[in-house]
Amino acid sequence: MIKLILSAVLVAVMTGCAMGAGELAAPKLLVNVKAADNINPNVEDSPSPVELRIFQLSKPDAFSRADFLQIFEQEQGTLKAELLQVRRLDSIRPGEQRQENLPLAAGTEYIGVIAGFANYREAKNKVLYKPLVVHGAAINIDLDGINLSVSGEEE
Repeated sequence: MIKLILSAVLVAVMTGCAMGAGELAAPKLLVNVKAADNINPNVEDSPSPVELRIFQLSKPDAFSRADFLQIFEQEQGTLKAELLQVRRLDSIRPGEQRQENLPLAAGTEYIGVIAGFANYREAKNKVLYKPLVVHGAAINIDLDGINLSVSGEEE
């Protein structure tokens, strides 16, 4: 009887270990944001917070064709089926550095980023980035004045 109980416990433990070993952690998108002290100058030339949106896309076409305002005002209608997920970050303040860890949607091939600068007509406010996605991706978003830049690395 003791052998039977020990065998049952051993089988249960081994089954539990085997189930956990085959599962992979869900891929993540690590976002590092770095804002200069002079971001998003207002009409008085004082720095102001800026809104960032991060788009996970299956294809680059709609994002590349659209201008900033089209995406900002109608992201779903503009990006349509290519849009897998969107994340609006809390406002980024001048001089702020922040790290966000977001779930990476299945099928993500491109990351689109827009920054809601007050002077959006003159700003470099839209960037499309193709990360190397294996188990996840990391992107670095830099904000300086009215300029947005994105770089990244494999995670």
